[in-house]
This record gives sequence, C-alpha cells and structure tokens, in this order.
Amino acid sequence: MNNIVENHITKTQRRLKKYCNLILRSKYDRKVCDELIQTYIDARYYNYKVDDEIKIFYRRIFESLKLNAKRMIKEDKSKEEIIENTLSLFQYFFYFDFVRKNVEVSDVVKRISEKRINEFNLKSAENDDFEKTFNKLIKQDIKEVENTLKAYNTNEFELDINKIIPSNNNYYRVKLKYNFNFPEVYSMEAIEETFNSDLIGEDKLFVEYPMIAIKALKDILDGNFTKIYIVDFSTDLLNKKQKLEQILKIVECQSVQDKVNFEITYKDFLENKSKIYELVKRGFNFCLKTGEEMPKLKQDELKILDIFNCIIVDTNDVNKNKYKKIVTLEV
Repeated sequence: MNNIVENHITKTQRRLKKYCNLILRSKYDRKVCDELIQTYIDARYYNYKVDDEIKIFYRRIFESLKLNAKRMIKEDKSKEEIIENTLSLFQYFFYFDFVRKNVEVSDVVKRISEKRINEFNLKSAENDDFEKTFNKLIKQDIKEVENTLKAYNTNEFELDINKIIPSNNNYYRVKLKYNFNFPEVYSMEAIEETFNSDLIGEDKLFVEYPMIAIKALKDILDGNFTKIYIVDFSTDLLNKKQKLEQILKIVECQSVQDKVNFEITYKDFLENKSKIYELVKRGFNFCLKTGEEMPKLKQDELKILDIFNCIIVDTNDVNKNKYKKIVTLEV
C-alpha cells in the first residue's frame, strides 16, 4: 500500500521546486529554493518551527519562511536579492497548495507573470508564453491533488467519526462502517460477528487506514493539527511481520502519526509490550481502552502506562481516578 500523505508531501516539494525554476529562470538558485521549500514543508505539513501565537495559518507559515530567509541573508549577503525574490513567491504558492482558497488561479498566475517583468527584470519574460504554460501546469497539479483526496471514496465503506467526551478535547473515535447488503439468510448478529472477527478485523484495516490517512491529510491542508483519531488496531498483526509492515506503511508519516492513535486493551499491551515499545520508538501512538476487567494497578504499573498517548476510561475501571495521562470517557 502507498504511504498517501508522504507521497503527497514529496510531490508537493517537487512541484514547488519546478515552480521556482520556471518563474525565476536565470535567477533561480537551487540551494536557496531547496532550503525555503523545506522550511515551507516543515511549517505547512508538520506545523514545525512555527509561532503558534499567529492564528492565521498562511501568516504562520510565511513568518517561518521569513525568519529562515533572514538567517540565510545574514550568512550570505551576496544572495540577498535571490533569497528575497524566492521568498516572495511563496505568497502565491499558498493558492496552489490549498493554504489559501477561493481565488481564481489564473489571476494569481497573472500576478506572478507581472512580477517577473516588473520586479525580477527577466529580459525574456514578456515573450516566453509563461501565463499559458504555467496555468496549464497549475491546473494539472491541483487536479492531481483533488484526485488524491477522492481516491478512496467508496459507496461500500465509510468512516463513522465521533468525538470522545469531555467535549473540550480533540479526540475522535473512528469506526469503519459497511454500506453493502448481505443475503437475508444471514442474521445481523452473524454479519457483525464476521465483520469484526480477528482475520477480517486485520484485513479491513487496509480499507480503514487509507481513508483515515486521507482524512488526516484534509485536516492538515486546512491547517488543523490538533484533531486526533483513535482507530482500530489488531495486535495479532504483531506476529505477522510482512502484513504488519504493509498496514503501517499507509500511515507511517510523522504528520499522520501525530494525528492517529492505535487503540488496544490492557491485556493486548501486556502480551505484546516489547513489540508495542518498538512501534512507539518508530513514532506510532497508542491509546489504551480500559474496561471493568482492568485489574487494580500499583503505582509502578500505572507509571508504565505513560507510554500511551491517551486513555479511554470505562466507568467501571477501578483505576479511573489514578491515571495521569489524558483521561476521557467514550461516548
């Protein structure tokens, strides 16, 4: 399975580099371009090195770009003009990468075209048919992103997403629902039991995880880094290395891992502790779901649970008032 979000980010980097090259032509500097693009990717897709006090998303990203550009100019004053020219382009790239919306792309391209002539003083800019070429390129790229966001739309399955109480948190429980009909000879109980059986439970993750990866990507495109999804996870996969890696590859991208928590029980944790620790080291997050079967835990046992990103507490859990991590009740 493809790593959907990582592939999207890689393609975005390539697109931005191509845009810089086409726009700047003889004034293009690969090193400057690459460094500013990396700063953009870090801020835009990972919310990394940004000023959280700045509430407007594109301004937060651009401030991060400006800070790095300032550092680059300080290190090499001879490149000040090319750094400032390259930096200025990102105000337009926001419209091509869904940071800013509801603007006609051709109008943005026209403004870039005028900038090349009036500010960049590119001698051939008036006669290189830039607007037509660039408009076509941008529309193709935007269409490709839109197709990615729709790639896993299906009438057969959907994600059922519900907020976990208390209402002041950003945690959401995700369940995969099926929308197809079974022959009437099968009872609803038999269908549900089969759909949620261990083997089917593993295989349906190949449907659920791409859909949740797309949901995470849509959040990120909107600048939402706080919403976290609690998803199913089958610990039986921990003994099936090849299948496990195929499943994990779908969501093994830091920006997605930060937004996805695998739900397991305390029993699953105890039986697979070392393997779960290894996955946590790789950046995956886990959520513990407790129940009335939870034993009374000692202080050192409670401390071990710090490995979890959150705990969904059953009302009958004898430890419910002792947890130090995020404590929530499932709806």
